[in-house]
Amino acid sequence: MMEKVLTDIIFLPFVAALLLGVLRAPLGWLRLGALLSSLGVLALVLAVTAGFDPDGGMQYMRHLPWIANYGIAYFVGVDALSLVLLLLIAILIPLLYLYMWHEKRKGYWYNMMLLQTGVTGAVLSLDLILFYLFWETMLLPVFIMIGRYGSGDRQRNAMKIVLMTVMGSMSMLLAILYLGYSYFAATGGWSFDLENLSTLRFSPLTSVWLAAGFLLAFAIKIPLVGFHTWMAPAYGSSPTPAVVILSAIMAKLGAYGIWRFGYGLFEPTLKLYAPFIMALAIIGMLYFAVRAVTENDLRRMFAYASGSHLSLIALGVFVTNLYGWGGSLYFIATHALSSAGIFIMIGLLYKRVGSISIGALGGLAQQAPRFALFFVFFALSIAGLPGTGGFVGELLIIVGAFKADPLIGMFAATTMLAAMLYVFWMLQRTVFGSAGACSSACRDLDARELAMLIPLALLLLVTGIVPSLFTPIFEPQLTAMLAMLGGAR
Repeated sequence: MMEKVLTDIIFLPFVAALLLGVLRAPLGWLRLGALLSSLGVLALVLAVTAGFDPDGGMQYMRHLPWIANYGIAYFVGVDALSLVLLLLIAILIPLLYLYMWHEKRKGYWYNMMLLQTGVTGAVLSLDLILFYLFWETMLLPVFIMIGRYGSGDRQRNAMKIVLMTVMGSMSMLLAILYLGYSYFAATGGWSFDLENLSTLRFSPLTSVWLAAGFLLAFAIKIPLVGFHTWMAPAYGSSPTPAVVILSAIMAKLGAYGIWRFGYGLFEPTLKLYAPFIMALAIIGMLYFAVRAVTENDLRRMFAYASGSHLSLIALGVFVTNLYGWGGSLYFIATHALSSAGIFIMIGLLYKRVGSISIGALGGLAQQAPRFALFFVFFALSIAGLPGTGGFVGELLIIVGAFKADPLIGMFAATTMLAAMLYVFWMLQRTVFGSAGACSSACRDLDARELAMLIPLALLLLVTGIVPSLFTPIFEPQLTAMLAMLGGAR
């Protein structure tokens, strides 16, 4: 059974959606089927985690010829890097289904199931054509969810994210096809297997262009400053589950792609790009923090806050020491939990009072104390509150940056300070003081809402208080990768 467990994890939501669609399932069966499929995936992922060997490298691999004449295969596997993202996806999707429980538009549920298959497949793919297919599969449900179920100028914003993402995807596809052709020219046989392609050697100029093809796709997905223009409009127009997927999962795939494919295929060339990307990351950390301070819309404010923290993650990925890499991977997980929590809270707030304008709120603590408690907790966890996992991740990245260069470390530290500034400023205006016109209509959290928020809060506390429970899962692999790259520990 376990040799095809990753296939089950990838396709269980898709098969569930297909069966429910063919049977034209009524809404009650549809949402129950979606929830059960996500819980089935979670159980399988926990089984994989329980049997995972941190020193075992790539595990649970499954290789099946697909388009054999052109070397394209269904090839999946999981290592410590992909396991972190796999766990995130498996944990967050059932909680999002609880959030959506009263959603009556059937397309919403089908798109979420297809989205889960897309992001999971992208994380586990080891064949580059397969990875590209899943990478593109993620985009369609997001486009539909924003364009059809979003708010404001939703169709224009959906088209904007699609155009920018497709631009990055096309550049990556061209690079993938060139890699496959180069393997054919060198060996007489086609292959898009990551390990096979990593043996190819190119001239410095060719390698620079090929790496740029991948980096453009990943920079848009993160997004780095200059490639971010889709971010705030998309976050502002998206329904809450789509925002959570964009912020907590899809944005992290950009950093994951740099590790998996950037360092896997173009490590020497990546060193040439490193100063420029680190400069973009530092500019992004500061620019997005300033934009967060000036925003009056809660969702756009935390969109820019996410941009600032994602830039910090990108910085850590290019700080090639164990602190930088370990901190980035840890922060990928904990920031996903924090951003999921805060965007769910903002979605709940909008449902209650019909506004997420900071200026229209105030006094939430008096009106809905449990709501205010969780809102404050998730907001502070975004800012790196000590005792939460975000603090551990940020601290490790900052230490790694100081170890690489004290000046870069000082810039990295400003992220934490700036986040405290705009989060406390926002909390002072929304949670405390007298009740605003809108917040007076805010009711407190019910049992279903607590059931989806408490697991997120507990995970953030456990990752913050006992990080030693989690770091042994990925440190051996990161150490081995750094040793191969000649990076400092």
